[in-house]
Amino acid sequence: MRENLPPGTLVTTLHAIDADTGVFGELRYAVLEQPVGEPGMAEGRDAFAVNSSSGELRSRLTFDYERAKGFQLLVRATDAGNASATVTVRVLVTGEDEYDPIFLSPSFNFEVPEGARKGQSIGRVLATDEDEGADGVVLYSLAKPSPYFAINQTTGTIYLRVDSQPQAGAGHAKREPREMSLEVQARSPLPASRLASAQVTIDVTHTSFGLAPD
Repeated sequence: MRENLPPGTLVTTLHAIDADTGVFGELRYAVLEQPVGEPGMAEGRDAFAVNSSSGELRSRLTFDYERAKGFQLLVRATDAGNASATVTVRVLVTGEDEYDPIFLSPSFNFEVPEGARKGQSIGRVLATDEDEGADGVVLYSLAKPSPYFAINQTTGTIYLRVDSQPQAGAGHAKREPREMSLEVQARSPLPASRLASAQVTIDVTHTSFGLAPD
């Protein structure tokens, strides 16, 4: 079941079969104490309640995926003759995208060094996400494609798509400082993921990026 649902949410309806007819075929359901749970599963006796006659299993709490990934409980069905059977119920909690990714800085500044070649890294952005599971995975992308730069979607490393292409005829003369800006986005791989943006300013003084050819 999803995290953050209100207490009383229906999880499932348990149904045991008794071949007896009449009163001896009527079953009563109860959650039993289970001292040892499966590794990674929290004890679920206090987290769920079962309707003794219908077998409806409902939550008693609002669950937080970051605190508990699943619960295990033991349910018994008993007939009027006191014959019974038990079943182990495992309820997995699924996460929601609760938190925005957060960049370590709202802006980053990098420089393309003179003579840099295609594929060379010029810097790395980094964002974190407090969600766990798939919602906590951070993927990076450029808000708008660039002919000069690309970003590794998993590491956040910005690299050159082309050689740095020194300005023709510039020699060792002093060059006018030039900069380019990129908007980098961070989000999870799931649809409708929350996202965050950061501004990246790149010094391209030692390139011919963006200049009209002579």
